[in-house]
Amino acid sequence: MLLTSLLEVEVASGGAAWKCLNIVNYGFTLQQDVGTSPEVITLPDNTPCQVDKCIDFVAVNQHGHLLMGSSSLTGRYWGGSLWYYDDPALAPDVEKCKAGYETTSGMADGTFLDNDKTVIVGQDCGAVQFMSVCVDGDQRGIKSQCQVDEHLDAVHSVKRVFVNMNLENPLCSIRLWDCETCLVVRMFLPAHSQMVKDLAPHPTNDQVFLSCSMDGNVLLWDLRCQKPASCVYRDCSLKPECVAWLEGAGEGQYLVGLQNGKVAQRCIKDLNFDLTSFYALQRPLYRIAVNPKRSTQFAVCGNDSRVVVVDATEGSLRLRYDDNHHTDFVRGLAWQDADTLISCGWDTSVLVHKL
Repeated sequence: MLLTSLLEVEVASGGAAWKCLNIVNYGFTLQQDVGTSPEVITLPDNTPCQVDKCIDFVAVNQHGHLLMGSSSLTGRYWGGSLWYYDDPALAPDVEKCKAGYETTSGMADGTFLDNDKTVIVGQDCGAVQFMSVCVDGDQRGIKSQCQVDEHLDAVHSVKRVFVNMNLENPLCSIRLWDCETCLVVRMFLPAHSQMVKDLAPHPTNDQVFLSCSMDGNVLLWDLRCQKPASCVYRDCSLKPECVAWLEGAGEGQYLVGLQNGKVAQRCIKDLNFDLTSFYALQRPLYRIAVNPKRSTQFAVCGNDSRVVVVDATEGSLRLRYDDNHHTDFVRGLAWQDADTLISCGWDTSVLVHKL
């Protein structure tokens, strides 16, 4: 689809009026008037010249293609870039990427939508951006479809709920977006009394999700209820940093990653006790990624260089895999298949882990 903005201005010169036509092209090609030039001008590739130092997230679609977001600080200003690779093993090589896009703010989180060519990203400036990926022929590139700047602080988490819907959490609020119209259909403000750290949509029920915050609470949200939020976990001393559903271990079971590096397995029906727990790291956790092919297995990363994979079996959490090849904090985790985990970090590296 070719989107063109036209601005017509009359300029007086020597008693004659001249019309200047300013064409701002947001599509893929710009074709001049047939009478003057029949050639089609291909827009230059907007791929950045280098990957920013801090790689903040990775996402893998159903075809095994990789989406990667990175950020860097230049002086007092943050910048970022978005990258697309056919094979995660090729990242973060600039020469081997299929498409790239430079942003004026750091990249906080992002994910693929159902068609695998449309992505949504949340930025440190508070912008939510819907983008399309084109890798066919000479028209390759990442194009911005819609950007909404209505937040006062960074968007920390973006999660796909179900077809054409996404959750994101700027500051203390949670917003549910319609990805077809780029409009907010529901907003909870404030959702927590302090910054929302993570969101976890239910794997089978599109009306239910979890949220955790610096206020020490994990809330269970049911959009069908008049009062949708209920507290299922509270600890103001060991505050939750990340949350994820673990339905493979039992109905209503979920994981909470804490500031002391512990992962607690809990159930929404038992508000007082952990079912079991496991010290994955010695530092605050940042992200939990459940294996979509093995629903009782999950990976953990945090303010550490380690990547840990844990199995939830027979009522306990057991270490399955531990890797320390990163040289800085690990920030992104994504499962490519049942036995392949992708990780990224602030050491500007993307690693492929074979379990």
